[in-house]
Formats: sequence, C-alpha cells, structure tokens
Amino acid sequence: MVSRNKLRRLINIIYMLSIQHRKLLLVFCLFSLLILSCTKKEIEFGEEPENSYTKLVYIDTVGVQLSTLVTDSFATNGITSLLLGKYKDPYLGIISTSPFFQLNPVSESVDIPSTAVFDSLIFIIRLNKYYYGDTSRVQTITVHELAQSISYSYNDKLYNSSSVGKKPVPLGSRTLKISPAATDSVIIRLSDANGLELFEKLRQRSDDVTNADDFLNYFKGINLSVSDNDTTAVYGLSGSVSMLMRVAYHHTIPAIEKKYVDFTMNPNSYTFNQVLADRTGTTFPSSGSGLQEISSTQTGNVAFTQFGTGLLLKMTFPSLRDIIRNDNIVKLLKAELIIRPAYLSFDRYRYKLPSSLYLAQTNGSNIIGETILDSTGANQVIAPSIDAIYGENSHYRFNVTGYINQLLVNPGSEDYGFFLMEDRGSTTMQVNRTVINDANRSSYKTQLLLSVLVINQ
Repeated sequence: MVSRNKLRRLINIIYMLSIQHRKLLLVFCLFSLLILSCTKKEIEFGEEPENSYTKLVYIDTVGVQLSTLVTDSFATNGITSLLLGKYKDPYLGIISTSPFFQLNPVSESVDIPSTAVFDSLIFIIRLNKYYYGDTSRVQTITVHELAQSISYSYNDKLYNSSSVGKKPVPLGSRTLKISPAATDSVIIRLSDANGLELFEKLRQRSDDVTNADDFLNYFKGINLSVSDNDTTAVYGLSGSVSMLMRVAYHHTIPAIEKKYVDFTMNPNSYTFNQVLADRTGTTFPSSGSGLQEISSTQTGNVAFTQFGTGLLLKMTFPSLRDIIRNDNIVKLLKAELIIRPAYLSFDRYRYKLPSSLYLAQTNGSNIIGETILDSTGANQVIAPSIDAIYGENSHYRFNVTGYINQLLVNPGSEDYGFFLMEDRGSTTMQVNRTVINDANRSSYKTQLLLSVLVINQ
C-alpha cells in the first residue's frame, strides 16, 4: 500500500509540472484507459466463460442438406411378420408385397380311418392389424403352390427382388374387403383336387406328408399375392404357426364328427418377402441400379424414408463449420434436429407416419453407423408430435448435441451426417414412410437449432 508521505510527494511533483506537461500526462492516461477497455478476455471454444462476458444466442440458419438413398436389393428373409398387398403412393409409386414360405409336414401320429370323408382344403391367413394404404376397397388374394424349391440367392440371403417359380394354376383365390381393426383372419377355399390328393396321402401316412425332406420335395411351398390391378393397401400378416393349410374331413361312424389336419407355416430362414416398387410417374430417376444417392433437388425438393422398400433419408450439414467459426462464439450448449414432415404428406389412416424413428451416423460411404444418443447417453427412439388441429407443426425432435460437437472439432467432417431410420425389429417388415422438405421449401422444413454462448460486444 502507498504511504501518505509518498502520495503527498507524488501530488507535489504533478503540481510542479508545467501546464503543457500536465496535458501530455492526461492524454497518456486517457489512451491507456481506452486500450484496456478494448481488450477482451481470451476464451477458447468449448470452455465455460464467466457470465459477465457472454450471452445466450439461438442459431437456426444452418443449412440441412437432404438426399434419399435408394437400395434396389436388400435382404428380407428370416422374418416372421410378413406383408401382402399393393398400394399406390402419390410420391413413391406402386409398392407391391408378396410373401414366400414353406410349410411343415404333419405328425406321423395322424390316423384317418378308411371310412372318413374329405370335405375341403382351405388356407388360413392371420392378420396382425398393420396396414398401409386405402382399406375401403376390395382386393383379390391368390394362393399359389411353388413349382421350385426356395433357395438362397447369395450370401445365405433372400432379397426383396428374389422370386421363386410358381405353378401356373393357382390353388385358390378370394376377393374381399379387409377391415384391419375387425378382421383377424382370411379363409380361402383351395382346389378340391389338391385337397383330395393330400387327404389320401394323409390316410396312407405317406412319407410325402410326414417326412420333412420328402414333404419339401412333394410340396415346395406357398406364395401369396394380389391381382395386378389391385392398388389398395398393404397388410401385415402374422407368421409362424398362425398361417396354415388345412385339410378338413369328417367321420360318419359311429356318428358324424368333423376333423382336420393342419400344415403350418415353417418360420425358417427361407421365409422372405418380395417387395417391389414401380417408380413410373414419380420424381425419382427412371433408370439406375444398385445403391443411388439422389439429392432432394432432383425429387421436388423433398426427401424420403421408407425402410421397408429400401429408401433411407440422409441429412448432412455442409455450412455448419462456417457458421460456428464466428470469433464471438465460444461454446455450443445444445443442438436439436427438428424434422418436419411435408404438409399434407401424411394422414391418420392411409399414409400414417412411422410410430417411432431414430438417427444413425453415416458419411460419404453411406454405411449405417452407430445410433445417435442424447446428452445423457440414452438411446433416442422418438415418436412424432402430431399437430392434430392445424396439421402445421407436426415433427420429430432429436437432441444431437454430442454429435454436432464432434463435427465441429473433427477436420474433414463436412460429409458426415445422419440417416433417419424407422425403429423396427429385424423380424418385422412395414412400409411406413415420411416425406421431408428441404431448405428450398419456405415452410415445414427440417432445421438444426443451435444454442450457443457468444462474447458480449
């Protein structure tokens, strides 16, 4: 601390200076104060600065670049929840689905007396209440017996584009309107001639119906399909033993007694769903095969996800690093991705939004990477927030703070981003889809929202 005597001597010295010298001293002091006031505290990006130096700012101008990854061939075997039907999508064309599967032989303990009488051969399809499309119209379902054995295409897989030869004459068909909420099964009457043949083999306990290998040589499998002109809806089928072919008969001695024998579905790795898309008349390029990444600018400024048909929606953020390079930004507090489906692209009944979505990492290789966790390290499987009144603010909201922070500190991360994925198990197939606007659309567009700390000016 300066003593009183020293302070008094300093004042005397200043007083003894000439007026000109006093002016020079005053100018020097004012200049020093100005320099100190213009010097800001040095803060490294990512550090937590003092509150007096910063303020909270929201940034919503980061461009989200959208594209659709189109896969024309993907594995669909080994599933137990199948799809049957066809619907016409206003954005994606005609989507058709058709399951192929094998049946189990019957038990050797089946005992049909010689006095038994054949009644019918029927096929029972069990529905699981899932549907996509217009269920208000009728559809014709056809049951075919396979002419060839089901075999893997390659890599021990069967694909959406795989097919197996069918016998030209169908076993049977039925035209009906399906109400998914009320209809739990569909019964189709099959050929009596085929039924009588099976009935006789059952009564004789033939190896053709009791031995697994012999049965698959005799009856190679089933295909379900709908008529070419049916573009109504796709329905979900319960697999496993819930679908079956039934031989019905009855006894007459000593009294009439109805009986049946079931050939149940075999839910093995040869079960697969054919899923085909006819993109004629859509904004998708008419040619191309393999894996294609199509910019949203080529598809009407929208991008799509429909995992059940091999469509993946990809998002990247090429302008992110330029925006965050602002010298005044010192810390990213939160990053949220708001994904807004295009207005009137979905509804409650025909074109329903996926019930839950998640994000997976990707880059220029377009390989599906790890899932994006929230700020607590938990998985994010997000249900849509539906604006049921106006339909203008429906969205999926994801916390992507950790991943965006990684993009900011890693060089060469401009082609890194996300895939928008539907949360479905590996044994389930669905054809739900979302249509997402890109930044060229003025409203209902997907946004990356950043909450950052900036230095006060």
